[in-house]
Amino acid sequence: MAEEDDVTSIAVCEFFAKCFLSLDPPESLSELSDGVVMFQALSEISMDHFDPTSITHEAGDNWALKAANLRKLVRNLQDYYHDELNKDADFESILSNVNDTAKDSDPDGILAIVELVAVAAISCEDREVFVNRMREISEENLGEFQMFLKGGMEAISSFDDDDAGEGEEDEDADSVVFDGDENHDGPSSPGGVLFPSHGDMSADGNSELLREREELRKELSDARRELAQIKSQVKLNEEDNKKEKDKLRALNEDIQERLTKREEELHIVEQDLSKQKRSLEEVHNEVNDLKEKSASLADELDVEKGKVLQLRKTEAMVEAYRKKVESLESANQQMDGLENQTQNYADQIMKLERENASIPALEKTLEESQTLAKKARSA
Repeated sequence: MAEEDDVTSIAVCEFFAKCFLSLDPPESLSELSDGVVMFQALSEISMDHFDPTSITHEAGDNWALKAANLRKLVRNLQDYYHDELNKDADFESILSNVNDTAKDSDPDGILAIVELVAVAAISCEDREVFVNRMREISEENLGEFQMFLKGGMEAISSFDDDDAGEGEEDEDADSVVFDGDENHDGPSSPGGVLFPSHGDMSADGNSELLREREELRKELSDARRELAQIKSQVKLNEEDNKKEKDKLRALNEDIQERLTKREEELHIVEQDLSKQKRSLEEVHNEVNDLKEKSASLADELDVEKGKVLQLRKTEAMVEAYRKKVESLESANQQMDGLENQTQNYADQIMKLERENASIPALEKTLEESQTLAKKARSA
């Protein structure tokens, strides 16, 4: 049968809507699959055991987060049943199906946990408040929820193994009447019955007293819930303050370490800066020395330039003299040639003079030769 047609699911959704004031009522059973609504409902019963801030509220489609919420919910229910109600249930069986319940929104798994929530509501210290709220469930869903609640109570056992625990369990079970013909004055049923269909609650005088007591209990429950919330908030604030202090301490230590490192680095930088300053001063001194040397060299350069100019002039004069010397040498050579030629001419002249001196003798000899020749021819 579809969930919207399941009368048990509808009755359960109305149970959460009527009995718990701090939550948005679920419209379908699948909205309980993340455990958030049930955790918020149980926080009205015991904030110490069911702090809604300790679970994931925005699980979305993440079935692993839903399963974690349900697992924490069942474990906390187990602790609450054992510590406060002295009761027990098959918690391990429910825990073994948590993953399927969260993954597939299994109705049977969800209803098994809702049974524990409903029994906790009618067994807690403020059970009269929740019982009176249960009476506001609509008549069409009332019978179905009665059967559902009865099945949940039948699954509850005493946490202790002694006979006294079993007697306490019977008393709690008998305090809720599902048969209209029975009328028990149990601790969870003021006036004798759980629901209005089981008979009148009490006489008119007692009814007014019970209403006042119900209002006082409601105010007390609200005050306790508010106090528990405040305690939870204070605890969270203390934890946050501790975390902030730890963060500040760690930050302070980190800042101190950084400051120490920065001081050391600054000291090193100052030393380097001092060295660089000294080096800069030395460089400035060297620059000044170099400037002075440069000025001196400039003066020397000017002197050398003057010398160079003088040398160039001297070189020009030397060159001119060299040319003159060359020309003189050429003239000397020419003069030597002329002297040689003159000597040759003188020698030739002297030779010719000697030859001229021998001409008369030659002429005399020639004449004698001619005379002899003539004599010879004539002979």
